[in-house]
Amino acid sequence: MSARDVLLSVLAEAASQEQGRMKNAVAQLQQWETTPQFNSTLQDIFYDKTLDTNIRWQAIIYLKNGIDKYWRKTAKNAIAPEEKVEIRSRLLSALDEEQKPLATQNAVLIAKIARIDFPLEWPDLLTTLLEIIRSSTANESDSRARLVQQRSLYTLHLIVKGLISKTLAAGRRQFQQVAPDLFSNVVNIYVRYVDMLFASNTTNIEVISGCLETSHMALKCLRRVVVHGFPEFSATEGPVAFFRLALEHLQKFITFKEAIPEQCSFLVTAVDSHIKLIGKFYMDLMDAHPRQFILTPGAGDGAASAQTTLIQGLLLIKKTLKDPQFILSDKDPEQVVVQCRHIIENEFMTPDTTNKLAEILITKYMRLTEDDLEEWDSNPEEWTLEEEADSWKYQLRPCAEKVFMDLLSSHRAQLSPLLVQLAESTASKRLSYMPDMFLKDSIYCAIGLGSHDLYGAIDFESWLNGQLSQEVQNADPSFRVIRRRIAWMIGKWVSVNVSKAARPTVYIILLHLLRPEEHLAVRLAATQNLKAAIDDWDFEPSTFAPFLEQSVRGLKQIMGEVEEPDSRMKILNCMSMIVERMDEHITPYAQQIIELLPPLWQAAADQNLLQSAILVIMTKLVESLKSQSVGLHALVMPLIRLSVDPSQEAHIYLMEDGFELWLATLKTARQPTDELLSLAPAAVTLLSEGMDHMRTMLKILQSYLMLDAERTFQIAGSALISAVSGLMGDGLRSEASVAIMQFMDITALTCSIRITGELYVTSGLLNKVLSVIMAKKETNVVLTQYLCFLARLAIEDSTYLSNVVNNAGQQFGQPRLLSALLDFWMEKFDNVSHPKYRKLHAMGLTAMTRTSDPSVLEHLPRLVAIWGDVLNEVNENGSGDSLVYWRELQDDEDDTSEETAEVIRRRELLKRDPVHTTNLAHYVKASIVDCERLNGGADAFQQQWLSKVDPLMLEGLGPLLR
Repeated sequence: MSARDVLLSVLAEAASQEQGRMKNAVAQLQQWETTPQFNSTLQDIFYDKTLDTNIRWQAIIYLKNGIDKYWRKTAKNAIAPEEKVEIRSRLLSALDEEQKPLATQNAVLIAKIARIDFPLEWPDLLTTLLEIIRSSTANESDSRARLVQQRSLYTLHLIVKGLISKTLAAGRRQFQQVAPDLFSNVVNIYVRYVDMLFASNTTNIEVISGCLETSHMALKCLRRVVVHGFPEFSATEGPVAFFRLALEHLQKFITFKEAIPEQCSFLVTAVDSHIKLIGKFYMDLMDAHPRQFILTPGAGDGAASAQTTLIQGLLLIKKTLKDPQFILSDKDPEQVVVQCRHIIENEFMTPDTTNKLAEILITKYMRLTEDDLEEWDSNPEEWTLEEEADSWKYQLRPCAEKVFMDLLSSHRAQLSPLLVQLAESTASKRLSYMPDMFLKDSIYCAIGLGSHDLYGAIDFESWLNGQLSQEVQNADPSFRVIRRRIAWMIGKWVSVNVSKAARPTVYIILLHLLRPEEHLAVRLAATQNLKAAIDDWDFEPSTFAPFLEQSVRGLKQIMGEVEEPDSRMKILNCMSMIVERMDEHITPYAQQIIELLPPLWQAAADQNLLQSAILVIMTKLVESLKSQSVGLHALVMPLIRLSVDPSQEAHIYLMEDGFELWLATLKTARQPTDELLSLAPAAVTLLSEGMDHMRTMLKILQSYLMLDAERTFQIAGSALISAVSGLMGDGLRSEASVAIMQFMDITALTCSIRITGELYVTSGLLNKVLSVIMAKKETNVVLTQYLCFLARLAIEDSTYLSNVVNNAGQQFGQPRLLSALLDFWMEKFDNVSHPKYRKLHAMGLTAMTRTSDPSVLEHLPRLVAIWGDVLNEVNENGSGDSLVYWRELQDDEDDTSEETAEVIRRRELLKRDPVHTTNLAHYVKASIVDCERLNGGADAFQQQWLSKVDPLMLEGLGPLLR
């Protein structure tokens, strides 16, 4: 049996519907995929039209996958050059494939190879393919030639798409070199079939369908060839002519579409595709070459034709108004930019055109419609959410609003009087019909969108206190459109031009619109814009306090009525903002909010974003209630446990918010509770799992240590120190190393060596600390932070640290490790700049001298110099050790930190810190006395050790120690 026959049989197995046979066949094919001639044999099988379609399908799929893996020269087990030549030579011979799925895969295969091999390995690709297209077009009456033409154009389209995706400059230049030939050939085909289409009878379905299919594929090619193949297309005759021709065809296609019989809806769809594709062509040109677009003769007509493909046309106008490439620089502007600005201002956006465009946008395209009103009434929640969605690139009204904003921004002086006039006209006009209501809504919309540009032209505050306050009282059901728009408009203006004195009016209006009897869409708008009014720089809790009860009640009522998760999220977000900004003022109403949350959590079982919003508001409540939040622990603890549990599917979405809630609960807890402490092992587990949550877990565990270090160590001490030890090692970033050692600093402050000493040794943590220090590879910031930790240990029990270092020296084979450590420690002392830490290091080094060990005492001369420096620093005010009363701000504090339970605990901890409680001069004198006692008395110590110190240094030290 030949290799081809064997491969055929395995492909047949792969095409079977039996799982076992398919699995074995796939495994066999994977073994063969690097075998020579495997891919060329697959190609041979695919081109054999006598074979079963399923077998041919398997062959082309495996061939395509093989090209992806092994075609490039640099690939492992790359296909041999001879086999590549064989495959390439046959690729264009199967363009008469009748089955469209197979033909599509063959075109994709050709395009993949072309992207890699053209032009170096396959220079005649485009020449050959264009010749096939020309010859098949010449014989279009022949059905096979017609098929070849369709397949060839589609293949060319995919090849062009692949070639323009090359990002390197060389690839772009290569495409630009072949673009003129591609353009001249394809544009002839496009023009030929479009002319044939417009000349045909609209009842000749077969001719129309064929012309549309061919011209559409040609247009797809032309769109990319012109955009990516002609960087200076405005100065190139062919592309400029096509630019104008496409505009003519756009109008003709619209007219042609209207003449298509009703029963031929598929042709209408095909013509719509043409219209959209022409719009895409102009959009792509504007995106890729905005200046060239403007400089092209007839470009202004493109904007004028906007009303045929409205959204695309509006996007073109928006791009013209705001593209950065049309902005004149203050110094020496480019001539091409000056020319573009001249064309835009004098041909495109003349004063008359600008006014007309603004009027058309406001009176026609920004207006609500009867369909909007029908959707509003049938599903107010969904309609409201759709209004707030970011869909301006795809929907007409939102797109018109975006264009209006840019138009007003760039023509503020000209359009402001028009907007003022329209605003004034709304006061006197009676609204008898819905079209009048829609127009007023559109005007209000324009004024809201232009708040930042109109703040000097419209006295919004007077308008708010007068006309708008009166209009929200109009309870007519049809007036709900205006009431909703007023709520929306307040949200746009509140941060722009509403004084503190007018804030109560804002709250009165929004809470009036939040009443239960109001329409749901209006209440949702009031909710969203109440949040905007509260989340403002000028918000004052005392001003809002009288409205707090009504706000909570109104939000609670609407929460019970809405059904959409997104609506509930918006209401929760408004509540969260109120809780955050009102802080302790929320306490009397907290229970009302809390009652909402358990049933809401149950209803949001599969809605992770809503659950996340619930965690956020719980965090805000805990922070606002402070020590009183202990009453929430029964509700909070299960939520934290669930959100940080990796075995729960939802933890991916809830974890970060769960951490924030956890941290807030710890910071506000006055006393440790069994339930709160029972979560500590979970924090240790998360810390041990790696660096993803390290910084947050260290903060949480630091809070546990300050809350109750001894009980935390009873519950999870061994695992905690092992987890920290596991994080340390080579390759750790400096920021991570510093964070870990700052945590260990707090550990040493809160936990006695009596509790932690053995754990530091058995976990290997101290050995790792010593290894990092003595490797001397880390930055000075990291090394001094490691030495800070050793200083803490030395101050508490220098004998313990000396024994640990000596034992480590035996393990490392360095009997003088303690001496080397002290030598390096003193060498790095001048790299410590912070007064607190200089004192800490000096105290640690001083503690180490309470010994008779010569390897330690030999460093006494250098230590005396350190004493002199630090004693001078801490005695700068001449009245003692200034650092006794000194404290520092933590990373998560500032001068305005709230008086939480943890802030109080931290302050008390600092009061117990030896750096803040110890007078350094007394400490040094006591250490010298201890040294004298341990080394045979004062005379012996003087003779053996102090005599080696520079007498001048000792003389200078004397006054500092008095």
